[in-house]
Amino acid sequence: METIQPDRRWAFTALLFSTMGVGTFIAASLGIIAVVFITELGISRAQLGFVFAINTVGAALLSPVVGRITDRIGGRAAMIVVASTAAVSFLLLGFAGSLVVLAVGSGVGAIAQAGSNPATNKLIAEDLPAGSQGTVTGIKQSGVQAFIFAGGLIVPSMALAWGRASAYVMFAAVALGLAIIGSRFLPKQPKIASTDGASPPRERLPAAIWWIAGYGFLLGFSGSATIMFALFTTESLGRSIVVGGAVAAVVGLTAMPARIAWARHAERHHAYRSSLLAISLLAVLASLALLGAGAGVWWLIWVAAVLTGLGPSSWNSVGMLGLIVFAGPRAAGHASGVILFGFLIGLGIGPPLFGWMVDASGSYAGVWILSLLSAVAGALVMVAWKPPEPRL
Repeated sequence: METIQPDRRWAFTALLFSTMGVGTFIAASLGIIAVVFITELGISRAQLGFVFAINTVGAALLSPVVGRITDRIGGRAAMIVVASTAAVSFLLLGFAGSLVVLAVGSGVGAIAQAGSNPATNKLIAEDLPAGSQGTVTGIKQSGVQAFIFAGGLIVPSMALAWGRASAYVMFAAVALGLAIIGSRFLPKQPKIASTDGASPPRERLPAAIWWIAGYGFLLGFSGSATIMFALFTTESLGRSIVVGGAVAAVVGLTAMPARIAWARHAERHHAYRSSLLAISLLAVLASLALLGAGAGVWWLIWVAAVLTGLGPSSWNSVGMLGLIVFAGPRAAGHASGVILFGFLIGLGIGPPLFGWMVDASGSYAGVWILSLLSAVAGALVMVAWKPPEPRL
């Protein structure tokens, strides 16, 4: 089924790309200027990690429900909700003067985080034919990293020069603009719905979705260490907050083309399992580089940033394309919710645990070791998985 004409596909893809960016940058921004929040609000690393977890774990808990709602209301309405709630979240984070308001802003952002993948996956499944979904999925998933790249370069400097509110207001304006554009550009009616207006019938998800969800949990936990990169660069390696933001930006810059390339490769060669296996091995190498940086070879932080962009920060493009292919358009929202539940639980429990570990020990070594072990476990899951032929 194709409803987006080829001459409008670039605009459709750009809209999905940007929606993924605003929906997921809320959590990433907390790590990029972690030092600012800790200093201005007088909170600990563990407390900031808890705020991050409110967003990611909250999104995980919401994801199965949001996925089913997305299947009912359609991708267009879901996309507008994602952009609108992201705008509110950015404003709350920008003007937060206490831990409580910061937590509320993070919680509102959980709605955007939970809805960004189901909404965009649903739109791809509804509006694009098989064979063209891989590239668009990779590009829209790279929106996450594009915003991390831009945010890593822009947000620290803006926060230092004009205060963090200036940066967050800018992102809120972008999110609100996307909601308006989406309401005008995307088709108004859901493509898949029952004739009596009730929600679509539930379909049993294929086993592949559960395998990808389990892998997503492990890679989410491993990749959640990325939130510590800027703080690690500043505190352990003795670099400035701007350099810390640049490290996060390198992760984003590397992951943008990597996500597109991984998705194209997986679709063309039906290489979902082998791609995810290779990604988890890159995550292992990234953790080893971080251990080396902490041991005194500080420049390995840049190697770790590149490997993280190529590996754990890029798994989502293969995972999201896999769910579109294996679950089909009718269950794309539901499958998105299940996989996101696994991924975001892993992503959410890491930062408060890691923050507590650093607060207690004064060292980041344990963080990188746990990240490494989780990546190894993810590789073992892919070794055990025997994927079926995709649904067409």
